[in-house]
Amino acid sequence: MASKRLIIRHAIISFSFVLLYLLLNRPEVIFISRIGFVAWYPAVGLVMALLLGISPWYALLVFLADTLAGKVMYAQPIMSFSGTVGSLGSALCYGAAAYVLRRSLRIDLGLRRRWDVARYVLLSATAAIGAAIFGVGSLIADHSIAWTEYKSSGLGWFLGDAIGLVGIAPFLLIHVFPGVRNWLSPTFSQMGRAVGAGSARPKFTLTAIAEAFGQALTIFAVLLVIFGFRDGRYDHFYLCFIPIIWIAMRQGIRRIVTGLLAMNLGFVVAMDLFPPTAVLFNKVALVMFVLSIVGLIVGSEVSERYRLVIDLDRQTTYLDSLIQNSPLGIIVLDRQGAVELANSAFEKLFQCDRHDLASIDIRRLGASEKEAFDSTELIRQIFAGKALRKTIRHRQGDGMAVDLAMHGVPLSVGGEVRGAYLIYEDVSEQARASEAQRQYAESLNQLVKELELRTIQMSLLNEMGSLLACSAEVQEACDVVANSAQRLFPDSPAGALYMYRSSRDLIEAAVRWGSRDALAPTFPPDACWSLRRGQSHWSGHLGNDIDCQHLTKSSTTDSLCVPMVAQGNTIGVLHLEFASKGGNPQQFSTESLRDSRQRLAVSVASNVALSLASLQLRETLREQTIRDPLTRLFNRRFLEESFERELQLAGRKRQSIAVLFLDLDHFKRFNDTFGHDAGDMVLQSLADLFRDFFRVTDICCRYGGEEFAIILTESTSQEAVIRADALRSEVKGLRLQYKKQPLGQLTVSVGVASFPEHGTTAEALLKIADQCLYESKARGRDVVTVAPPQTQIV
Repeated sequence: MASKRLIIRHAIISFSFVLLYLLLNRPEVIFISRIGFVAWYPAVGLVMALLLGISPWYALLVFLADTLAGKVMYAQPIMSFSGTVGSLGSALCYGAAAYVLRRSLRIDLGLRRRWDVARYVLLSATAAIGAAIFGVGSLIADHSIAWTEYKSSGLGWFLGDAIGLVGIAPFLLIHVFPGVRNWLSPTFSQMGRAVGAGSARPKFTLTAIAEAFGQALTIFAVLLVIFGFRDGRYDHFYLCFIPIIWIAMRQGIRRIVTGLLAMNLGFVVAMDLFPPTAVLFNKVALVMFVLSIVGLIVGSEVSERYRLVIDLDRQTTYLDSLIQNSPLGIIVLDRQGAVELANSAFEKLFQCDRHDLASIDIRRLGASEKEAFDSTELIRQIFAGKALRKTIRHRQGDGMAVDLAMHGVPLSVGGEVRGAYLIYEDVSEQARASEAQRQYAESLNQLVKELELRTIQMSLLNEMGSLLACSAEVQEACDVVANSAQRLFPDSPAGALYMYRSSRDLIEAAVRWGSRDALAPTFPPDACWSLRRGQSHWSGHLGNDIDCQHLTKSSTTDSLCVPMVAQGNTIGVLHLEFASKGGNPQQFSTESLRDSRQRLAVSVASNVALSLASLQLRETLREQTIRDPLTRLFNRRFLEESFERELQLAGRKRQSIAVLFLDLDHFKRFNDTFGHDAGDMVLQSLADLFRDFFRVTDICCRYGGEEFAIILTESTSQEAVIRADALRSEVKGLRLQYKKQPLGQLTVSVGVASFPEHGTTAEALLKIADQCLYESKARGRDVVTVAPPQTQIV
């Protein structure tokens, strides 16, 4: 029954939306001057409010409503580009923006935070650009406007949509759609109230009503000054910022959206009464757009600060409650040493009344007579800015002596000491002495272990550097790092060496060791704080609440990420996992051990970075010497080197090897007709076809110009002819276009020679294959010619 009621309510909302959308698309509402030029487009504001306030899946309804509006209001054919591509593109753009804002960024739908307003403005403006591109492109495709009007129409379309997005949608999101969400289901309203749950509703007092009336009069007066006088009409646009900033600074986001709606509506009415020129048209629209953005940002800033004031008051109350209910004795002194605050635990500990304490006297509170300084000296040191920690013995009224640990902290405001904060804790001397002895023993033992470990680490670090210097490939160096890291960090259960991909948009694990399942294989660079900050970063460590996003949420270990930088270029990240403090407190309780690990990891990362950068440079240079830069196929030099090697291998194994010589027919005429850029695109397409068509063991090379050479390993001349003929058919079936212009049919001529049937040397086989290629050209092209057996060359 509940689901049926919900469906009915959604249907009512859909029907109401379509009616409002048709109404807001009327020419007199949007003040249309001609196709592509509108003063504003309030229907877009309704669209974004619906998609963001209810659900992005309403984009399908937006598409249908837009198509219907084009048919009903402007008599556009439904099957036109504007009715299909334009409407669908606009719906998708705004639907995607709403999805990102609602699901990914999860902004406050009440726009009470400035960052949420900034995200909303940025994404909605981006969606408006996309919608303008789709819409104006569709108008051009329908021949409604000319190509020369693309820029002006696109700008007008964008400004019209943008004004609706920042001038109308926020009003609907804040004042209309919260009620709609509550009507649909109570769960819908939780998102909008999650951030600003404590925001107070405005109280309608006589002063507030008078101020609202004054703000309305100011808006009317500004519009009258800008548009009402013939001599200065369409001047003094700066005046419109006065009421907007007034409203934003006084009432925040809830009132400013209403003020922006009124101001924008006034602009549209004024333009209807006093039509502007084409130049002023876009100027006014731009003013409306900027004015709306400024109002939203200032209003959200004021609302956020108001919320912060409320939160600060709550925190102050909470802090006072913590002090009064703390089991520790707490006392606060002013600059003259007078007691400003003392909690009940302090009264119980010293058996005194806080209201009777005019000042604190350490002798009166039970300090030993052997103390070298009195209470005045103690307070003077704290007021001098020195944090003090002392242990005193206090004898209570019943004669019982207790040991108190006193912590004195100066209270500084703006760099000036305004008072002191004293905390008293009841401790046992025996427990304190035992704890001090245990900590001293652990500290000494840990220091010895760290010295021994550092000696071993230096030896291992030198050994790793030697192995890296002898590594020939990047993967080999990564294996060396994995082996050395496990020896350098024996207490690390897992680790990984991450490197940038060539596209620099993703970090992937070059090698992992230990518990690999706990480490992400890939992640974006922004997911690691060490890459963002350019320095080492601990995650999960005590005192650091900011964890890298590439770590699993269930991870219970401390993680260290160290960026690997060589010659100013970041090439990756060294990631190490360590057992958390709870797993072995004897080993991981000191901060010095953490610093030691970090220093060692930085040294390892520095050495590894330099070695990997050198190997990457070496591999890059080698790749450039054997690859053709245009097609990324092997070049002639690599062909000559590898062909001799393959012939020797085939001779030892008594196997055949074939070579294909290919030439793209009429390529010069093709270049003369379509241009060299199109010719380059054809060569790249052929190279892609070769990579997909031939085996991984085959060697595809660009021999020169439009000539290619293919080495088919373990293939006879008959098999090579079959493959060559199949390739010829594949090339013939290619249908390429350059800048939407068909390039025509492509054909290739092929010459085939094989080892040992036609020759035993690379030079002889290439020469025979080349002769067969010219024979294919002579036979009319687009054919395959194989050398006869009697042409063997010894």
